[in-house]
Amino acid sequence: MFQMVVRIISWVSIPVLLLASLLSGFAASYEFLVDCAICLGATSVILWAVRSKKYLLAAGFVAVAVVFSPFLLVVKIFLLLAFTCSATLVVAFAAFRAQPLPAV
Repeated sequence: MFQMVVRIISWVSIPVLLLASLLSGFAASYEFLVDCAICLGATSVILWAVRSKKYLLAAGFVAVAVVFSPFLLVVKIFLLLAFTCSATLVVAFAAFRAQPLPAV
């Protein structure tokens, strides 16, 4: 039961945080600190998810961390492109790695 609640909260938090990014401009002078705090929290969840081998959840929080990062928009776009290309490369390596031939 507890694991199901944790799973629901973790998956619901991704779209909620991305929707909250629309409202972070209303934080006025605290916008930088709010963005840094959310980015740091998302980074800690990414580390936990990778250690727990929940890679899909980690990928979702990578998007949250990039959206809330204190970088310029151009840097955010290139970060998302870099993560997307890296993930594609890893999937391609996993899909096309050499398989041993069956013994005849």
